[in-house]
Amino acid sequence: MNDWFEWNGVRSTEYGVHVLEQPPLTMPAERATFTVVPGRSGSLTTLEGDDVYDDLMLTATCIIDNPARIPEICSWLRGGGTVTFANREGGFYYARVVNQIPFEKILRGNPHRSFAVNFRCKPFWYQSDVPDKRIQPASGSTSGYVTMNNPGNVASEPIITVTGTGEITLIVDMTIVELSDMNGDITIDSVLQEAYSGVESMNNRMSGDFPTLSPGNSTISWTGNVTYLTVTPNWRYL
Repeated sequence: MNDWFEWNGVRSTEYGVHVLEQPPLTMPAERATFTVVPGRSGSLTTLEGDDVYDDLMLTATCIIDNPARIPEICSWLRGGGTVTFANREGGFYYARVVNQIPFEKILRGNPHRSFAVNFRCKPFWYQSDVPDKRIQPASGSTSGYVTMNNPGNVASEPIITVTGTGEITLIVDMTIVELSDMNGDITIDSVLQEAYSGVESMNNRMSGDFPTLSPGNSTISWTGNVTYLTVTPNWRYL
């Protein structure tokens, strides 16, 4: 049935919450500035950047089986996390519950009265259960490359962990990342825009921009003493 959503991995029906109406599939709005130029028809559009979109507000209209469970439902439906909707399985949004849920109307003797749960979602839908790609260069090799295919319709922000020694250069499509004085692993986290090893910052060991993987085929190449690479691709869609 299409009567559920999952919040932080827990299906709503486990709390007796059933969805009457799923949020429609919605395209996020590009973040842009429109400037009217005197003497020119229309307006001048200035984009804030590539793949920069506004948040989505997605609403699930629900009912509950048992009003006595409202306190535990309130404890569950709060804060931030991930949400999966039954009409878009196989992935999730990063979201926050942002509305005051009007349970008082249910408590006044309307146990089947519907209520809305509003999720403020980041603009991208992320594919679930995508395995990491582990790349092991040939023994004794100091260079190599692999190709990865991004099935999404927007560039992904991968998390790449490089294990090796010395000076290593990583090239992801046209983005060059240089890592210095390596003796172990450094994680290049394009989501957080940080380089680290465990809990230790490695920003001073990295130079260059944080890479992305464009839709379609991307090439990851390297030079230096690389033991192996691990790529968490974070495929995402509009």
